[in-house]
Amino acid sequence: MLSDYYTVNSQRADGDTTVFEVSLNPASVVYGGHFPGMPVAPGVCNIQMIKECVERLTGRRLRMSYLAQCKLTTLLTPQQHPGLQVRIRLLENSDTMVRAQTLIGQGEATYFTLKFDAKVQPQNRIE
Repeated sequence: MLSDYYTVNSQRADGDTTVFEVSLNPASVVYGGHFPGMPVAPGVCNIQMIKECVERLTGRRLRMSYLAQCKLTTLLTPQQHPGLQVRIRLLENSDTMVRAQTLIGQGEATYFTLKFDAKVQPQNRIE
């Protein structure tokens, strides 16, 4: 869990999409090594942030099993992009699997896209 990397400010439905308004934390320990003096949001942390938002949405712990698409279109920094939207559209949400199409952006701008499959972890519901 990325407890100091970002904060979820709100969550809302927008048609068949759920939008999480998040703020990146420029004081996160992540930026100490990526990169000192010029913080850049690591792609793997963005993937984890998306996964955690999908877990909040579904109420279940997930383990990503397949990345169908992962594309970074803009270098994200906490100074230039302190407030972001994580947009999630669930394509499948069964007892054993979640498939989602997601993006990180702001307004009409898209910075990062991810389409993935995740296995539901048994008896690990998020409260």
